[in-house]
Amino acid sequence: MNYSSQSDRQLPVGAYLLAGGASRRMGIDKALLLFDGHPLLVQTHKLLASIVPDPQLVAPVGRYEQLGFSPLVDRRPGCGPMAGIETALIHSGLEWNLILACDLPYITRDWLIHLVETALAAPPRVACVSTGDNPLLAVWRKSALPTVQRALDSSNFRLRDLMKPLDALNLIPPDPKILANWNRPEDLPENPSEGKANFDC
Repeated sequence: MNYSSQSDRQLPVGAYLLAGGASRRMGIDKALLLFDGHPLLVQTHKLLASIVPDPQLVAPVGRYEQLGFSPLVDRRPGCGPMAGIETALIHSGLEWNLILACDLPYITRDWLIHLVETALAAPPRVACVSTGDNPLLAVWRKSALPTVQRALDSSNFRLRDLMKPLDALNLIPPDPKILANWNRPEDLPENPSEGKANFDC
């Protein structure tokens, strides 16, 4: 697949970075793992800010204040990333919203632009454009909110169960590394300059 965008304009969508998890499998806060010498959360937020005005962080109250963030707080704490998506869609005043997890170090600016441009051109029935089978690297239409809320109300927190009722488009990235996440210690790279948590920012 070929994709590219030469545009330096900021795209007319909302952007939300989800960092509400407990990082139990990693054992330390994934958002503070270093990537290119900076906390992964800071790097990803900077990447979002290069294409979308005013990206927002969704995280527990008070978390990441040391990094200068004032996050939106999950409306349903403890209900996983679906609750973060609900919070983002309620907050947003825009039709389309780029929403992604904080533990995806290898996403690229070009791929995010491709996701957004595909969403903006999608027919009205499509309410989500995702990367591979990962709905946490996706663009969500505001109209997906009632479907998300019904799933939360019924305690069904499986995001992939929403893809069919939302008529989601599933885009396959040319480099599978884009989908790689840092979820467990064995996922971390061998490069000593990456992966070490930084709690002194």
